[in-house]
This record gives sequence, C-alpha cells and structure tokens, in this order.
Amino acid sequence: MRLALLAVGENFMPMAWWTPVSKAPFRFLLAVDRKNHTLSLLRELGEGTLCFLPWEERGWVVRAGYLSGRRVRKAERLGVALRPARALAHTLVPEKAVAVFELKVAEWPTDGDHALFLGDVVHAEGSPEGKRRPILFLGFRDFATLGETWRFRK
Repeated sequence: MRLALLAVGENFMPMAWWTPVSKAPFRFLLAVDRKNHTLSLLRELGEGTLCFLPWEERGWVVRAGYLSGRRVRKAERLGVALRPARALAHTLVPEKAVAVFELKVAEWPTDGDHALFLGDVVHAEGSPEGKRRPILFLGFRDFATLGETWRFRK
C-alpha cells in the first residue's frame, strides 16, 4: 500500500488505509483509528490533506505515527517545515511533499473500529517526482520503494 501522510491542522500521521472512490466528484475514502488524535481534529476542522513524500523522507514520516499530537507538536519535534494548504483554512502541509490532495470532509459513513470518511478533493498538486520513489507500506514495520518502473505501450 502506498503510504500517505494525513495532515489536519498542524498535526499529521502516516496513513496506508486510503483509496480514491470517485472521479466526479473527485473523492477519497480514508480509515482512521478511532483513538487517533488526528481523527478528532478531522472531525473538528472538517478538512485535511493527503500528502505524499519521497522515499528519502520515510524516517520522519513513519516516526510521526509513534508520536501523539495530543502531547507534542510533531513538526517541531521532527524538524519538519510546513506551509499553508492552498485551498484549506486550517491545515499546514510538509514543504517536501511531492503530491498533495486537499480534502473537505463530505460524509462520515458508518464507523467500525476505524472511522471512515469521504473527502472531496478541493485542490491537487504534484510533481513527476511523486511517482518515482514512493514510500510503500508492506505491513507492521516493513516498508519498500520501487527499484524500477515500467509503462505499458500499445
């Protein structure tokens, strides 16, 4: 699974449970553990971003999942420079993100042990670099990146 960083307000967390579910409107479905501080911020602010960072940033991206935004300011603790989102009022995103999808909460489907939410994409930006060396989550604490690329041609 491709690892994203869910940023809400000044807080962020690594996230692998996300998927696009609609092109029109452009939407993502995300699943966030009910105990997570980021979920309470998402419910409060009604906005967030899915950010994608290059493989070289994996250390702090993964470490962010082991820190609680209730107790520490993650960006400050991890030395991560942030910038304002382009179309959201309250959310900051890591400056080194190679792709960013800014979301407004559209709907809260039924909750399980993880809260599900749909987010309408209100702004998207990225660079070709975002496809070259993604952070892939293999499960538990294992991660990988791509060593080669291939494009289908007719």
